Amino acid sequence: RWPKNGQGPDMVSEDDLVESEKMFGIPGASGGLYDPPPVGDDVQSNQYMMLDLEGGATVFFPYMMNQDTKVFDGYGWVTSLDWTPGKQRYQVDRKVKGDNVLGLRTLELSEVQSADAEMWRPRDGGEDMRQ
Repeated sequence: RWPKNGQGPDMVSEDDLVESEKMFGIPGASGGLYDPPPVGDDVQSNQYMMLDLEGGATVFFPYMMNQDTKVFDGYGWVTSLDWTPGKQRYQVDRKVKGDNVLGLRTLELSEVQSADAEMWRPRDGGEDMRQ
């Protein structure tokens, strides 16, 4: 129920406004995905879409997945969520193999202080994390 910190049903406190900005603020992660994942060649990368969500979040996912292991060199697929709910910025990447989209190849989490995110943004063009 919102507002929850005000004194009455029509009262909105400062805490409510801060919480409201985190959940319903400007759409999209600042500057797009913090660490864009590798997505294969141009043909495969064209099968992805990115949506900016309210509250400073961006989601990146394939809208079509070919599960043939011979296609795209068995590269697989990734779904990413980048969200800055306050002082920290988080990005999670769920990567799956091309022939087993219900399985899990890796689950990667990036966390950085939101004020320092641009300074520490990876500039590697999208690489998998070291295992």
